[in-house]
Amino acid sequence: MKGSIFGWAVVGICVGIYLFFTGFRKLWYKRLIQNIPTSKIRSIAMGLVEIQGIAIPDIILVSHYTKQQCVFYHIIMERLVIHKNSVNWVKEFEMKSNIPFFLQDDTGTVIIDPVGAEIDIPLRYTHMEGNKRYKEYYIKIKEPIYVLGTAKSIESIEEHIQKEVETRIKAIIESPEEKQKLDINKDMWIDENEWQLAKQRIMEEIKEKFRATQGKISSKNFPPDYLKNVIIGKGELDRHFFISNKSEKEIVGEYKYRVFLYIIGGAILTLLCLKIVISFIF
Repeated sequence: MKGSIFGWAVVGICVGIYLFFTGFRKLWYKRLIQNIPTSKIRSIAMGLVEIQGIAIPDIILVSHYTKQQCVFYHIIMERLVIHKNSVNWVKEFEMKSNIPFFLQDDTGTVIIDPVGAEIDIPLRYTHMEGNKRYKEYYIKIKEPIYVLGTAKSIESIEEHIQKEVETRIKAIIESPEEKQKLDINKDMWIDENEWQLAKQRIMEEIKEKFRATQGKISSKNFPPDYLKNVIIGKGELDRHFFISNKSEKEIVGEYKYRVFLYIIGGAILTLLCLKIVISFIF
């Protein structure tokens, strides 16, 4: 019994220290949100930005369980696991949509790439069936959202096509079977003319594929020319990327509560468990 108490006290110290330092990290994040001014979409600059607007779909998504039209969804399936001394929900399956959508305010529209974002949206659906639990989160169409992320340039159409051509050519060079297909006159040698014909054919195939894809994308919500090559997502250097359906004031208020809870709670838990450990040692 004493050994068990000692073990749990050591675990409590580790958890308390983790909570304590997590609280300071959340404090820094809260100050970051407070200190970055909210930008209008028309005037965003490259780098870390904070914007607010309504979510507009490029491709309308349908949530998995509730079949609601949305711009983003996140589903989780959990299984109830019962051990001798504990009962836990274990995550068995999780999926997030990775389709970009638009954010629109009264000055313009910009593309949001949700991949890698910390998403703070409410649980919209939960259902239990046997020992399974199903949960669903989603962002509604035209729902007001807040975004803190990195505005960055994306490849132009020409750059994207050229990169795909180079990738295809490299694959052909590394495959003897594919290289043989380029030898039109069957002289066992790929001359300059045959290479140029191959590049032209590949480029036409890629352009045709791109045109087919563009035909499926709605254009009525597309950003104006000066924002067509700008996307907001997770940065390579500045990794802060946060999407929420709450206002900035609500987000800061929640972080303020969490900071207090984590720092004070972590410190108290650490000191109490440390006292227990010391009492065992001495």
